[in-house]
Amino acid sequence: MRHRGRVIAASLLGAVVVAGGTASALRITATPPAPVVRVSVPSSYVPVPGKPTPVQQPPQGALALQGDGKDIALLDADTPRPIASVAKTMTALEVLRAHPLQDKLDEGPVLTMTDVDVADYKDTIRKDGSSLPVVAGERLTERQMLLGLLLPSANNFADTLGRWVSGSVPAFVDQLNASAQRLGMVHSHFADPSGFDVATVASASDLVLLGKAVLDSAPLSALVATQEAKLPDGSDLVNLDSLLGAVPGWLGIKTGSTPQAGGCLLFAARRDIGASAPVTMVGAVLGQTDLHAALDAARTAVETGYRGFDVIHPSAAPIVNGDVTTAWETVTGVHVRAGSSSGGIAVRVGTVVQLTTHVSGTAAGAAADSNVALIDGAVDGHAGLHWTVVLDSVVPRPSAWWMLLHG
Repeated sequence: MRHRGRVIAASLLGAVVVAGGTASALRITATPPAPVVRVSVPSSYVPVPGKPTPVQQPPQGALALQGDGKDIALLDADTPRPIASVAKTMTALEVLRAHPLQDKLDEGPVLTMTDVDVADYKDTIRKDGSSLPVVAGERLTERQMLLGLLLPSANNFADTLGRWVSGSVPAFVDQLNASAQRLGMVHSHFADPSGFDVATVASASDLVLLGKAVLDSAPLSALVATQEAKLPDGSDLVNLDSLLGAVPGWLGIKTGSTPQAGGCLLFAARRDIGASAPVTMVGAVLGQTDLHAALDAARTAVETGYRGFDVIHPSAAPIVNGDVTTAWETVTGVHVRAGSSSGGIAVRVGTVVQLTTHVSGTAAGAAADSNVALIDGAVDGHAGLHWTVVLDSVVPRPSAWWMLLHG
């Protein structure tokens, strides 16, 4: 009876095809309706669950620390405090804004020292400030002046550079304050180019903004990371930031220390988390007992800060449910495959990744591993992770009989 039924069905199919002629053939060979792709993905997930290691803060003063642009430690970070020679960072930034250096080989214009510059040097010694000797007629390039300003922290070089840029020290100080406002340093005020004046103040959080501006300037980043240099008269310039070359990824920036300000440090570091996921930290410590304490506080904050980061690998994909269903009642499963972000990205432990799903669809006969959807993962609005949703197996085509009846 079963055989007889199949024969009858086949006969009927043949009869219909013969009777319908071209119309029936077109039905059988038509494009089948597109399968329905169902992909269910959560709106967010936490790939590295837990709480980050707390950043160790100094017992006094102020601290602001950012990792990859996000605050990860704040201690009295908005209170204006004297910043000592950290102020020379803004001076250097303003000098380079007026007279850019193109690369490490560019020495810039030559400045000739005058009697006024010699008087500045003598006045700095009288006030017990940091200085470098100059004589009338001595010629120093812009780069040499900036190295003397930033490494041994010569106060007299700050005044000389200010006059060179603006014509007078007061006019240059006005420019420093205008630049600070442009950077958003709302808790800062500059009274002099060197920071020796106790009225030159900034908050730790403001200085982080300044530090980020330094990193955006390739010439200034290279200058602040210089460990040693030499002037034409043979004077050795040694960077007071002793962490340069001693701490992995340390980028330096600027030290400061006076009896009124205590030990101060504006700093930055860059390290890879895992194999190749870089994280940049920018921070400032103010009001420490001395420069050694400021260096120690900064190093400790950075080391504990990096412990709170981990890497999101593409293999740590979100949970995906779904399938592909056809009108002819076949069901094909789907699964997630890592996308283009094979190296992963670094994030703070506990970071929430926001997920967006884009369904691309598929067709009858699609091969196994064919894409049916794309998942984008973003941290703080910045996309960096991608996964594809693919077919477990081939999507079956409909039978000729089904197409004849439904095509």
